[in-house]
Amino acid sequence: MGPPKVVLFDLGGVLLPFDRERRVAAMVADLGVSADAARAFMVSDLHHRLDVGAAGVTDLAHGLTALAGRPVDEARAVRLILSVFGPPNLALWEAAARLRRRLPVGGFSDNPAFVARLFPDGAVLTPMFWSAELGLSKADAGAFAAVERALNVDPGRILFIDDSPGNVALARDLGWDAIHHRTNGLTMGELADRGLE
Repeated sequence: MGPPKVVLFDLGGVLLPFDRERRVAAMVADLGVSADAARAFMVSDLHHRLDVGAAGVTDLAHGLTALAGRPVDEARAVRLILSVFGPPNLALWEAAARLRRRLPVGGFSDNPAFVARLFPDGAVLTPMFWSAELGLSKADAGAFAAVERALNVDPGRILFIDDSPGNVALARDLGWDAIHHRTNGLTMGELADRGLE
């Protein structure tokens, strides 16, 4: 395993902080449903299907329409789903921009591509791997294999940064280098240990 040739950031919980209760509160306020109904909707199979590309924005709007008992258009549905995210983690976006001067910096995320609407102005992640486009979640080793094929880089030269211990463990099991993101300071320290900060 030599120095990284490419860095891949996770989005939710890393570059884009999130809190599921923010989305619950937004659904309660916007749709007039109970918090329990909103939470039940959020763990329904629709969300997994959305994440792996087996459902789209139209399906999401239909699901929210059924939940609310009144029409929910696609723009409103997307807005409600994106309400889970807080302001971007600008310190890490800035670190990603610095890294891009030296090597490719992309993303690998269990999300549909419309989450890119939340990227800060001018922010770029290239290549960007969305689970919805891969048809597989990061819990599936096949998603990592698809990313490896697309990158055409030795697995040991891929550095992956994710907040999920399970995703980090899977990446390491497959020979990738990986950082378990817990705080900006710890992640920056691990990047520095690799000569990247």
